[in-house]
Amino acid sequence: MTYTFLQHRRTTLALAILLGSTLTPARADDQSESSPAALRLSGFGTLGLTHNDNRDAAAIFSSSQRRPAGQGWSANLDSVLGLQVEWQAGEQTSLVLQGVARAGDDVAPALRMAYLRQQLTHDLALRAGRIRSPLYFDSDVVEIGYAYLMARPALPLYGVVNSVGSVDGGDLQWRHNIGETALLAQVYYGQSDYRHRFYNLDPVQAADASLRNIRGLAVSATLPNLILRASHSLIGSYTMRSPQVSQINGATAQLGGALQALSANPYLPAALAAGLAGRAQAIGALANPFDSRPLYTSLGFDAYAGDWRWLGEATRLDSRSAMVGKYHGWQVTVARSFDEFTPYLSLARQRRVSAALDTSALAPTGLDPRLDGALAQLQGGLNQAASYADLSTRSVSAGLRYDFRGNLALKLQYDHLQTPGASTPGYFAVARLPIRPTVNLFTVSLDFVF
Repeated sequence: MTYTFLQHRRTTLALAILLGSTLTPARADDQSESSPAALRLSGFGTLGLTHNDNRDAAAIFSSSQRRPAGQGWSANLDSVLGLQVEWQAGEQTSLVLQGVARAGDDVAPALRMAYLRQQLTHDLALRAGRIRSPLYFDSDVVEIGYAYLMARPALPLYGVVNSVGSVDGGDLQWRHNIGETALLAQVYYGQSDYRHRFYNLDPVQAADASLRNIRGLAVSATLPNLILRASHSLIGSYTMRSPQVSQINGATAQLGGALQALSANPYLPAALAAGLAGRAQAIGALANPFDSRPLYTSLGFDAYAGDWRWLGEATRLDSRSAMVGKYHGWQVTVARSFDEFTPYLSLARQRRVSAALDTSALAPTGLDPRLDGALAQLQGGLNQAASYADLSTRSVSAGLRYDFRGNLALKLQYDHLQTPGASTPGYFAVARLPIRPTVNLFTVSLDFVF
């Protein structure tokens, strides 16, 4: 049997439609023109083992993962099982439910999709409920290992958005064919909640993370040998609440109030009093340091030429938070098929391009030793938190995919990941700093659909 990229892409497109993906507009008319069974069960899964050679940095799929893949062999990074039920309630109406269970989350079931789809016109459809995240090129199939070439989408890029696995709200999809080009425009709106884990705390603590007012636009074009996609998403508010954040807020309020009271001393020189008042205001602004209003932008492509395949994506994340920062990311992958075997090479990088959190307002005053001690304590805590918030990571990956059956793929992959230095954790679960900044992963996985 000869297995080409075109065959693989056709299989992937059919799978995407089967599982409710919005990645591509191909075969958009199938749901309205065909007569599927009233009730259909489908699913996907990955059985994966990953070896990590670094005891300081554990690999994670998302910031909500309960069990990171630490040193040695682990199934926690990639292993997942997903089941989906689709009920065709009418000729133009369907209901989709999809649940997943990840090994890294103690195989606890999670609802990824639960939406009602209504075909409004030949080209226009509305989905309302819980949909998969549309933030990046492969976000909506990120857990469906069979649907993409590598063992997993590049962690330096996708680790940042994998926590937002679904959006509660809905989208409006316009699909239209022009000759051999299939177009898809998707407008989406909603919200998302997850538990963000602070792996540097002992024991590990979790914060309630809430994203509200998620809205965006994704546009894609599928040509015979090329797929293009662009998306831009805005988050109205991202908040993170936990006892640790409450402690920071209490300290900023107390210290800001103390500096404000000190500035009111009539015996202080006017310039010094004004400086203390300004610092009090700056300290107040350090409350809720993880809160932000992120912007996500993605431009990606998937191209074919004979037995060759090229994939690439450029991303920008502007958290609009001094703690988290602004990032530029990219990944490029090249592969060549030899019948059922497809070796590939991939490069990826996520780089922080904004300055670190400015905590100079917490410098000692020289006026009160007890106040200065409290300022130093808070400054040290915030500086440490800022160090753990730096997600900068780069990777080199090489692997081999073996499609030995139409619904089964075996993958072997080696990843060399590196952060900018020993004091930068990158996208890893890190208990303490400094760390050894290089991580080598070896993965063997079996992807399947049914």
